Amino acid sequence: MHKTTAAPCADHTIVRAGLRQIVESFGDFEVLDDVSSGEALFPLFMKQVPDVLLLDISLPGRSGLEVLKQIQSMYPQIAVLALSMYPEDQFAIRMVKAGARGYLHKDSAPHVLEDAMRTIVSGKQYISAELTRLMIEEMAKDDNDLPHKNLSDREYEVLLFIGEGKSMTDIAAQLSLSIKTVSTYRSRILEKMRLKSNSDLVKYILLHDLSPGGADPAQSGS
Repeated sequence: MHKTTAAPCADHTIVRAGLRQIVESFGDFEVLDDVSSGEALFPLFMKQVPDVLLLDISLPGRSGLEVLKQIQSMYPQIAVLALSMYPEDQFAIRMVKAGARGYLHKDSAPHVLEDAMRTIVSGKQYISAELTRLMIEEMAKDDNDLPHKNLSDREYEVLLFIGEGKSMTDIAAQLSLSIKTVSTYRSRILEKMRLKSNSDLVKYILLHDLSPGGADPAQSGS
């Protein structure tokens, strides 16, 4: 029996192991390998290109968004399903615009993951009703001049972490970057958005409803 090949890419070992076990339980899917970073994907692709890539947005080094754009330029035949801890209104539209065929929250049930994978393998997009609504709203809005739209993918990710109240040290650990590098991203964000402090960033995040649900951005230092 022909099996559809898949490869999970996530920074946490337990997440990759869980994805491998779930995907292989579908019966007609086979996991070629799992990797912990975007850089590790391309040596894997040199050996065999999977039909489906389960791509975590938050990766050490280059972000999932950056990796996705390179995959689209080099291996456009791969059906990419983006996985994220963020709500759909945070990163889903960026991922779909970059070429992902679907977007799932990491807490999604196994049967939802299976449905999503089978959908994108068939050549269709897996887009939830909520994401469809968000994309329609996005097209209807005349807000392309909002400063956060001009941030790079990594800068936008750092902005969201600031909105969650994470310190520079926490963000550096989460993204496997040096504190100095994260501070540089923060400085670029402030400059691009013409703001002066983390407090200003938090106010902006709240004003434009960018803060993930349940976060307490007020704890973020300036």
